[in-house]
Amino acid sequence: MDYRKLLRFPQKCAHSLINHPLGLFLLAGSLPFFGTVTAFAVMPGDKAASVPDVVVQTVTQRLALPEFRPAASNARYWRAEIIQRGDTLFRVLNRLGVRDSDARRFLASGPVSKDLLRLKTGASISVQTNDDGDLFGLSFLNDDENGEKVLVALTLDKGQWQASADPVETDTIDTLRTVGIRGSMSSSFARAGIPREVTAQLDDVFADRLDLDKLVNGDSVRLVYETLLYNGSPIATGRILAAEVTHDGHIRQAFYVAHDSESGAYYDEQGQPVRKGFSRQPVSNYRISSGFGTRYHPILRSLRMHEGVDYAAAAGTPIVAPADGVVKSAGWQGGYGKAVEIRHSGKLATLYGHMQGFAAGLKAGQVVKAGDVIGYVGSTGRSTGAHLHFEVKVNGQPVDPATAALPAQGLTTAQLTQFRKDRQIMSSKLALLDGVPLVLAQKD
Repeated sequence: MDYRKLLRFPQKCAHSLINHPLGLFLLAGSLPFFGTVTAFAVMPGDKAASVPDVVVQTVTQRLALPEFRPAASNARYWRAEIIQRGDTLFRVLNRLGVRDSDARRFLASGPVSKDLLRLKTGASISVQTNDDGDLFGLSFLNDDENGEKVLVALTLDKGQWQASADPVETDTIDTLRTVGIRGSMSSSFARAGIPREVTAQLDDVFADRLDLDKLVNGDSVRLVYETLLYNGSPIATGRILAAEVTHDGHIRQAFYVAHDSESGAYYDEQGQPVRKGFSRQPVSNYRISSGFGTRYHPILRSLRMHEGVDYAAAAGTPIVAPADGVVKSAGWQGGYGKAVEIRHSGKLATLYGHMQGFAAGLKAGQVVKAGDVIGYVGSTGRSTGAHLHFEVKVNGQPVDPATAALPAQGLTTAQLTQFRKDRQIMSSKLALLDGVPLVLAQKD
């Protein structure tokens, strides 16, 4: 027999299967069959043999957690708190986590007077502590006997509380806020957390163009104003840099322009003064020696919020009423020395301090006209030399006299060119508030 022929037969079958279009699919489909055959081939012949049952058992065991021991930290940090009605310093320190013993020791041995430690509702206080509640520092703004705000900044040094005699380092940042009016303007601003100083400034800025008390539901206000920081915490507000009020579909804008290092005024988008101001200055032949805002007091050696403008002038220079009004008081006022207060309207009042003397016959209740002499420049009270301290208050809140009461001046060509550049910068900051949800204040 020719065995070679027998070998050619499976070879031809394999060749045909491989070259056939469906050959590979048939070959792949046959694999499970061959696998089955193989399985039967290896299956044990003893049918009685079977896989033993698996027993599942649940074991519960309580494990002791390792003891957590936080690493000792010497880090100190500042915490801020808003003074609530009825708060005492001891109560606030405890609320901020300061240990009772430290709080009591500070109150007993603090280097400042108890009167200066009296807290004012709405003010912010910052304390420096660690994780254990130890007290290392404390700062807040408060009113002194002169009516000015003074920064109370105290530190613990070698177990003793000390008030620094050096100027403290502060930073000023621009704060952007937007408020939707719901109810009254004052309540909306209060509930939105806008400082009272800013509210008074805004009221005064637009006094000649719009009564902000007439703002109604749906109106809005956008603001850029200065915030003074000490150790990263806000301690005071400066002036408004830009403001936009939308009322009844009309938009009114105001931008601050500095005339020099101590004074400036507000102008609308066209560069025109927003306020007319009083018809005249309270003194002549003067220079502004200190403007409105935070300054280092030369006598008290402390950071203070100067709430007026100081006019350096020769002793005896006449002081006149810059506008019509009624004398509210004329007499000695603590650090102001001889001082006069005049009420000009339901909201606006002015104060004149450090006077050498009063005009003959001047007394409370007397009506004065713009230009009437009310006294003379001096250096009474807490003063370093002959000058007039001039304050302007709106609803009892001091505002910058340079922007509120002094005669407004037009911008020169050069100033107008610079104003347009600065206005674009401030307008871009106001534009950042576009799309930001309004801070709404709803009446209860």
